[in-house]
Amino acid sequence: MRARFSLFAALVLMIAAAPAWAERTQVFSIQGAECGSVSTEMGPYFDKLDGVKKWTYDEKKYEFTLVLANHVKDDDIVKLFEEQGCFRAIPGAGHGALSAAYQAEPYPDGADMKILSKEGEAVGDLDKLRVEGKYTVLDFYADWCGPCRLVDAQLREMVGKRDDIAVRKLNVVGFESPLAKQLGRKLKALPYVIVYDPKGKKTELTGNKPEKLAEALGATSE
Repeated sequence: MRARFSLFAALVLMIAAAPAWAERTQVFSIQGAECGSVSTEMGPYFDKLDGVKKWTYDEKKYEFTLVLANHVKDDDIVKLFEEQGCFRAIPGAGHGALSAAYQAEPYPDGADMKILSKEGEAVGDLDKLRVEGKYTVLDFYADWCGPCRLVDAQLREMVGKRDDIAVRKLNVVGFESPLAKQLGRKLKALPYVIVYDPKGKKTELTGNKPEKLAEALGATSE
């Protein structure tokens, strides 16, 4: 009788311990990511796939962290990405990368462009960043923001033709960064651009608005 009880107790302990072995956490690096859209596009597929218990996406590193049931193999997740035909998933951290089409191009040689915040650092009084005698553009962006790259392309083209524009890039990184907190309610969405004309008049733009940006820079969009 005692032996049967001991066997029963052992089985109970095994069952109780089972959940600790029923799931695992795996990171997948994403190559060919197109800004933040990767989480929007892949999220619904994760939600429908049996065995994906939880997922998060790090938009800075282009990495998914998935909590998986043990029966879900890494190859199952890799295949899921392949079936969508948009991104490539690699098991393990540290290999994420943007699509080549979304990688920022360099500014023309001699252009008045500086990066004032690389990792979301606060920068203090924005008015003091204005360059005297020039149109000064404070371009608040993030690597995962697709429309931000359209603004960047417009600015690159304009400074390539004019020497009266100073571009100051500020990487917000995320809406919880010190820079984002400094901006507060002004930062409703990205891209967010502040333009000072040579006399100090300030224009604020949210979103990709090429005509309004050109107008603020004393030109008309073609």
